[in-house]
Amino acid sequence: MSVFSCIRSLIYPDKNYSKVIQRFQKITTIHNIQSYNIKSTIIQNIMKHNRKFSSFDHDFPQKKIPHSEAQKSFEQYFRQSLKSDAIEDFWQNIENYTHEPGFFSFSGPNSKLAISEPKFINKLISASVAEKRNEGDLVPTIMAKKCCELYENLDKEDKIKFLKILAHDFGVTRDKVFKATDHYIGLSNSNASERAILRAEQILRHAMIPVHNVFFDRINRLPSGPKFLVDMRADLLEYLKEHGHDAFLTSLNESLKEKLASLLVGFLNLKRLTWHSSAASLEKVIQYEAVHAIKDWDDMKRRVGPGRRLFAFFYKDIGHEPLVFIQVALTKEIVNNVQTILEDPNPTKSIPVVEDIHCAIFYSITSQQGLSGIDLGNFLIKRVVRELQNEFPSIKTFSTLSPIPKFKNWLINAINVEGDSMLINDEPEKIKKLGGNLDGNGTETLKEIIKSKDWVRDENCFYELKPILMRLCARYILTEKRRTLALDPVANFHIRNGACVYRLNWLGDISNKGLEESFGIMANYNYILDHIESNNKQYLCDGTIAISNNDPVLVEEAKRTSNIKIIKIIED
Repeated sequence: MSVFSCIRSLIYPDKNYSKVIQRFQKITTIHNIQSYNIKSTIIQNIMKHNRKFSSFDHDFPQKKIPHSEAQKSFEQYFRQSLKSDAIEDFWQNIENYTHEPGFFSFSGPNSKLAISEPKFINKLISASVAEKRNEGDLVPTIMAKKCCELYENLDKEDKIKFLKILAHDFGVTRDKVFKATDHYIGLSNSNASERAILRAEQILRHAMIPVHNVFFDRINRLPSGPKFLVDMRADLLEYLKEHGHDAFLTSLNESLKEKLASLLVGFLNLKRLTWHSSAASLEKVIQYEAVHAIKDWDDMKRRVGPGRRLFAFFYKDIGHEPLVFIQVALTKEIVNNVQTILEDPNPTKSIPVVEDIHCAIFYSITSQQGLSGIDLGNFLIKRVVRELQNEFPSIKTFSTLSPIPKFKNWLINAINVEGDSMLINDEPEKIKKLGGNLDGNGTETLKEIIKSKDWVRDENCFYELKPILMRLCARYILTEKRRTLALDPVANFHIRNGACVYRLNWLGDISNKGLEESFGIMANYNYILDHIESNNKQYLCDGTIAISNNDPVLVEEAKRTSNIKIIKIIED
């Protein structure tokens, strides 16, 4: 039995505080305390706890505990607390309290009932973010735990209801912002002291912090709290992706993204996963892998076996959950087809000695959905490069074999907008011949051809489309931008990290997914250690993309572009 139950029993049901004092005088441990101040403090704390919990009596029905049992447990608790070396386990207290018989639970139908009452949800969240001086954070922490329990028992639709309440009702308190702003402007226009102005700036900064940030902080302190926040953001991103823009939820997403970034970066542990690693961790890798699906445990065993490496970042409070992980193939040279990596039954056969390993190929990087947009992959790659350099001094080349997931969608949209103007030389005539009886111009015919998978099985079509699709893919990677950065998300990720575009690979991924997303084309991005910093700086400064002179398709497209300054050719 926890101390909180004893408190409730001593006061329940009449809440007569004079009786509380009388009952305390009968407890021998308290009676032996000579200091009136200590007695008074204990009594005040109990009365304070009672007031906090009594406000939720109608929401969380309690089971009454016999007074004799409560007094006995309470006396035992205070005997322990008076020892100089006694340390009360904060979390165990909360865990015990919220799981006592009779304590309200959000499991089962209770969660559905609760979410149907927005006022109740508002009150529950309000209790979890309450910040009152001299009252501590015990009750808000318990209420935050109850918020987690409620949320986890909700279905997909009801989770969004919870998030909308959190976004709408617990954002920035605008009245405080307006008041703080007026005060700051007033001081700025007067001869106020620097101290007063700095204090006003502090008040204004504090007023600009959304209330839901306090909620995130409270959740983060719970066991598995960071994982809860990651999963909550995954739900939020999924909704925004499916239903488009929502101003309040978008703001909530940005706040949660910033909070997770500040919580995680600097507190990540790099681990290499092997076949002897925790089964729970390997199972999570299978579950989360988003680039090349892991078919079964035999496939998993190959990916962590000889000639392969799998590294992951773990957070100290999220047990066996890999937040972001990277898969590496150790090879003699830069690989141009991912199936040679994924389906090789004996990777070490072609590399009999360690000294023959010259390349590390990063062929898959995956992060949990709730961490989308948080740049953990950048830190992971840099750490893994150092690990591999230490283990294999013979490795001189660090390259990726990366998908181009948005290429086909971009091409179809570009055809609709530009028409035949995006084709050059005799490309329109070649495409029309391939189309046979299809009506329309060159790009319309191309669109109809690529919508079907039959072109892959047609040898003539396959041969004629290769240079056209490769050129258009080079254009997509090098010149299509969002503001000044590469439109393709994978290209942007690696170029932003300081890599150069090394080569485009025809039929680099012949899986159904690869053919559907990018006609099977994949890209190698090279991390040339001597150029990483300068590449990163130029790209972020003016969008300059570094390419290797190894691939004539990339070089020709670079020469063809009207703005040659945005592309830098590196001698290979």
